[in-house]
Amino acid sequence: MAINPGGSAPPTVPVTALWLWDTSGSTPVVSGYPQGNGVYAQTKTGLKPQDLQNFVGVPLQYYGNPPVAVASGDIQNWIRYAEDMVEQETSILLCQTWVASPPALSPAAVQSQGLIVNTNSGIQQQGFDFDLYDAAYDFMFSRAQDEGWSMLSLRYKPLQSTAYNTASGAATMGTTAVKNFCYVYPLLNTYFRVPPSWIVEDRDFSMIRLVPSQNVQMLPLFAMQLAFMGFAENVPGAMAIQYTAGLTQIDYQTRFSFMKELVLATAAVTALGAIQGTINLGAEGINTMIDGLQMQFKYPAAGPYAGLIKQFTARRQLLIRTAATKVSGPMMNIL
Repeated sequence: MAINPGGSAPPTVPVTALWLWDTSGSTPVVSGYPQGNGVYAQTKTGLKPQDLQNFVGVPLQYYGNPPVAVASGDIQNWIRYAEDMVEQETSILLCQTWVASPPALSPAAVQSQGLIVNTNSGIQQQGFDFDLYDAAYDFMFSRAQDEGWSMLSLRYKPLQSTAYNTASGAATMGTTAVKNFCYVYPLLNTYFRVPPSWIVEDRDFSMIRLVPSQNVQMLPLFAMQLAFMGFAENVPGAMAIQYTAGLTQIDYQTRFSFMKELVLATAAVTALGAIQGTINLGAEGINTMIDGLQMQFKYPAAGPYAGLIKQFTARRQLLIRTAATKVSGPMMNIL
């Protein structure tokens, strides 16, 4: 059952995955990441193996007899590992992503939240209705007091107002990055759906505030009931949010252009560490045994690419700090 202010329900919300998924098997598998204008790539940033090769500046090959070039698939994997590492460290999603916090996993929850799913299962499924799973947010009564305006910092950044097609393809929605916001009423499985017009978004900080535009009596009453029923000023997992976040190609061409360099620097450290163990160049000393038939080579303990690895590591740390500065926002706990 859904509660809506003024008796007028917010419009139903079609949910959809923004990544390209192969759903032919029993478990959906990602087959591409959106680059805009209907184009998909094998990496979130759109970087290719040749981009990492050009960035590193030394041949990406395993040194044997003869040397063997690293397979492009392996280089692409290094880039993907680096992308996920950067996302975990910065909370910046590197491509457009539908985040379900949390997914509606029962038909009753789907109906109460006013969602339109893409399968006959009646619940939200990854690969069909969302890309990234996230936990629900705790309700904090103190954030609705004084100048709080129910301030909430979402876990993934930046918020993006991305247009997307409904399941039928007949309409396009994308007015706000937060597609649906519900308070879950304890014990009664009841949802209070926040009208989209109440939601004020801060894009880079991924922060939202609620400014009621009508029938403001409903929200304070609801908040007080939550507090009284729980005998506390917070309710765990009481906010369910559907939203889109992540960088676009316009971001990569403007204020977030350094993010690709951050991914390349991260991947370069992995790549150089993987290939330097096969290199027999740069020996510090050579010892010949008395019989003259055996020779021993002594190599630097840090490896022949230690200088380059140190350089890329330092650059990576600088860019991580730059990214954090862009999206850090107000200091507050994220629950």
